[in-house]
Amino acid sequence: MMPRKKRRVIIIVAILALILAIAITMLILYFTTDMFKSSRTLFAKYIGQNVEGMTSTYQRIAKNDYNELLQQNKYTTESNVKINFTKNIGTTSENTENSINQMKLEIKGQVDKSNQYNYQDIQLLNKDEKIAKIEYIQNNEVYGIRFSDFFKQYLLVRNENLNQIIQGDKVPEKIDLNDLKNVLQLSEEEKQNLKTKYLTIINTNVAKESFSKQKDQTIEINKKNVNVNAYTLTLTKEQMNNLYIKMLEEVKQDEIILAKMDEIQALLDKYQLGEENTNARDEFVESIDERITKIIQNNIGQEEAKIIVYENYHNTVRTVIQNPEYEITLDVLSLQNENYIQLSYQDIENKTEQVITYKKEENQTTSSIKMTEGQETKEYSLVSNEKTDGNSRNKNMIATYEDGSNRVEANIEQKNNIVTEFENEITLNEENAINLSDLEQEEVQNVMGQVTQKLFTEIIDLVTNKINGQDILEVVQSISIVPNRQTIEGNGVSETERKRYNSKFEILQGNELEGEDVLTLIDAIEENFANMEVVSSTKLKLKLEQFASNKEVANTLREFIEENSRETYSAKVQYDETTGLVNAILLTILEED
Repeated sequence: MMPRKKRRVIIIVAILALILAIAITMLILYFTTDMFKSSRTLFAKYIGQNVEGMTSTYQRIAKNDYNELLQQNKYTTESNVKINFTKNIGTTSENTENSINQMKLEIKGQVDKSNQYNYQDIQLLNKDEKIAKIEYIQNNEVYGIRFSDFFKQYLLVRNENLNQIIQGDKVPEKIDLNDLKNVLQLSEEEKQNLKTKYLTIINTNVAKESFSKQKDQTIEINKKNVNVNAYTLTLTKEQMNNLYIKMLEEVKQDEIILAKMDEIQALLDKYQLGEENTNARDEFVESIDERITKIIQNNIGQEEAKIIVYENYHNTVRTVIQNPEYEITLDVLSLQNENYIQLSYQDIENKTEQVITYKKEENQTTSSIKMTEGQETKEYSLVSNEKTDGNSRNKNMIATYEDGSNRVEANIEQKNNIVTEFENEITLNEENAINLSDLEQEEVQNVMGQVTQKLFTEIIDLVTNKINGQDILEVVQSISIVPNRQTIEGNGVSETERKRYNSKFEILQGNELEGEDVLTLIDAIEENFANMEVVSSTKLKLKLEQFASNKEVANTLREFIEENSRETYSAKVQYDETTGLVNAILLTILEED
């Protein structure tokens, strides 16, 4: 029989071993599962996954094995682009009678990215008849175009000292296509620092009682039911805004973010895109201050506000920010053959909503932007399908714009073939090319003058005799690339368009305006300043029209205001009785009391 003392030691050791095993098990469960973690801890964990989850899902959507092959090999490409325009969709007057529907772009190219070679032959056809042609070529850092219908030679330029070759205020010294890509990147360390910093703000400013958990919920993402656990932070509107302000105050002095603003400013300076006496960092901080001020002015209310994070098998799949004034939803779902990202913003007060969707299912990729304002909806989408067979790929892309009245659809058929060598590869030489970088400035101006004059003549002939320019303008206006004059000025203008147009001028109204204020007003209305009428010795009527800028009249008024800078003025808008649109501003010189 074992001695009692020895038996006691064994029992103690066994108990300690059991306790240790339980502790180890608990630690494993804590770090590998969500057992025993508080709602606050789990909320922070899953809301912190948003950036990583969205980034990895985006990368899976964007990943394309064939595109990676094209980076390393020579390939040919053939594309056909066909546009179809339909107006008055869904009505008895629906029609496709637009000449752009009879036109087609044919593009044939040779590309060798590893050796910086790219040649593209672009032809515009109308009813299968070629009506225009342009060729583009890149050979290392030399870029060129040829209008082969009326010039035999390529016009080339080296990607260096561009501002000395091409005269203009906005011409950079050199163009680097990687600039934008680089400025938007964050290192893994920067991402982790940002996540830690802003989660800490939440944890230190919110009581643990504000966090809760709901298990075994079902939500729908991309028309699929997803089982989730929900972790919720519930605050009043005022508490939520106070938390928002604390985070914005931190953003104002966050050197990681502000350094990105400096990089953006450097990029703007390099390409001379920014305005004089402006700075991206300063404007960014100023915009945050304005946002904080706006929040403080409206920071009253005990209405409930929530941030809800939904988790499926330890992955964040949805984040919702609910506020009495707006709601933001981010969905991120990654399955074996499906990757999906959707961001929506709903302005409850103004009844507007924007939804951005990016997804990939099997070999189909879809991108879309949908904008709803009241009863009006506009949607832009791009759907891409592709099929590969060895070294070949067939790709179909359909780009669509649709609103309640019109639909514009561009159908792009593309075929790529990886090849060993190109047939009839273009070689640049003195006979078929002129390199502007090698010419004196006077010679450059002479060559460009000839090209510009001939090109202008050909464009006028093209629009006048070969295509219907008005039809193309109708299509461009329908997708909001340029304003639709008929929509703005016609009797059938929508209430939304009327408000948007009028608000540009209504905000300029005021009493006791100084001369400098009136000069600012002139700058603001100049693109619509058509004419000026003298109503009396103290009143001027500034007439407004779409696309009717009259710089001579604007300058005359500026001179008058500068000569009478000590006067004070009032400005009041007047409306067209038929359309309800602002058609004039009545400027009155105020008499001294």
